[in-house]
Amino acid sequence: MIPSETGCRLGGSAEADEIAGLLHRFQLEFDEFTPGAGPLAERIRAHVASEISVFVLAEPPHVGAAQLRFRDHLFTAKPVCLLEEFYVVPEHRGWGYGAAVLEGAISLARQRGAATMELGTAQNDTAARNLYEKYGFTNLEREGRPETRLLYYEREL
Repeated sequence: MIPSETGCRLGGSAEADEIAGLLHRFQLEFDEFTPGAGPLAERIRAHVASEISVFVLAEPPHVGAAQLRFRDHLFTAKPVCLLEEFYVVPEHRGWGYGAAVLEGAISLARQRGAATMELGTAQNDTAARNLYEKYGFTNLEREGRPETRLLYYEREL
């Protein structure tokens, strides 16, 4: 349960179309592949039903969404929360909706016993980076220390 004072809500199967519309728009905004809102909604319903993903939505509807995924950490035996997707529509940015969704996501991760929350963001997305740092996220890469530089790899299968 997300505390009501955060200004966000938990998204489930009933909100799949809303979540899909937001995530489809996110992909389009950044020129990334999207299968379309319809197929995304079906995948979201499947993720919710099998508890693969948890979704946090801004209040009011159709403003912002976050997708969380949890995995067990082998060494700590506590969950690690991945903030996999996070989006606020451009016309509502700067109004506090992103902060509300992020607060709700952090609250939910804590309730589920997560020891940490991880995320990735683009280096040039200074607005997102500022928000994350405001909420205590630490960039593991240190300026002037190339040994801390992290590389993110992907391979098509």
